[in-house]
Amino acid sequence: MKQIPKSIQFIVLTCLVSWAAAGLVILLGMREAKGLVYTAFAMAYMLLPATCAIILQKIHQEKPFRNLNISFRLNRWFLVAGIVPIVCAGMALGISLLFPNVSFSANYEGLLSLVSANVPAEQVEAIEEKLFRFPPVVFLLIQLVQAFIAAYTINAVFAFGEELGWRGYLLRSLQGKKILPASLIIGSVWGLWHFPLMLIGHNYPQHPVIGVGMMIILCILLTPVMIYIVLKSKSVITAAIFHGSFNAIAGLGILYLVGGNDLTNGTTGVAGFAAMLLINILFYIYDRYITKENIFTGVIGEY
Repeated sequence: MKQIPKSIQFIVLTCLVSWAAAGLVILLGMREAKGLVYTAFAMAYMLLPATCAIILQKIHQEKPFRNLNISFRLNRWFLVAGIVPIVCAGMALGISLLFPNVSFSANYEGLLSLVSANVPAEQVEAIEEKLFRFPPVVFLLIQLVQAFIAAYTINAVFAFGEELGWRGYLLRSLQGKKILPASLIIGSVWGLWHFPLMLIGHNYPQHPVIGVGMMIILCILLTPVMIYIVLKSKSVITAAIFHGSFNAIAGLGILYLVGGNDLTNGTTGVAGFAAMLLINILFYIYDRYITKENIFTGVIGEY
């Protein structure tokens, strides 16, 4: 009997374990993506792909964490991994303004409106005071610095729990495929893996069902550049940095945009899709015409 490919084993195991855990938590009373309990659950959920990868390594009598491209040998791609999501967020912010009835507000009207709907009235004034403690430009710089630091620290640690699975174990199991087909597989599974979180309002609280499809598209668009950076850096750590940076800066649109909705605005909306598509094209041009390495059109080999 032909052995089931490791990629299929990983996908099935990770989805079953993750969805079972999410289902149990939801049955126990979690109905919305809010509060400290949800945050703790989401952080634990991020560790499951790595856990499943290690389980499969043990099953196949491989040394845990070996051959998963874990390298801390620094190169410029470690920096690129942290910067690209921030650039994407800035582009998405600008693209969002092209949509009807969406405008820029330096007074954080969009955020304050969201806060007012979800926070007790007595806390809103305290939040406003913190927001207006600094001039808008200074506050923006603080957000960018905080996002950059988080990308290389706490966010990267938890993102590593996902990336050791997606851009570590699963990517290695897809050796011999080209980046774009591999990106379609990894991105689709990665996006679908999020579906319990989407249904309880993560990223798309206004459209939880449509949000499942939106997340799949987003993950597919993120994956080619992430794979390219992993291959260039020869380290899955750069994927964790990229992922951590993206998570840290994803809320930029909420701060400065008024109007629109979670399907259009920011890095997780259609504006973010357009931004990531442009970034993928730029990386392809860099790979095809500047470095002439043709990694995007070649096959994934040993790395």
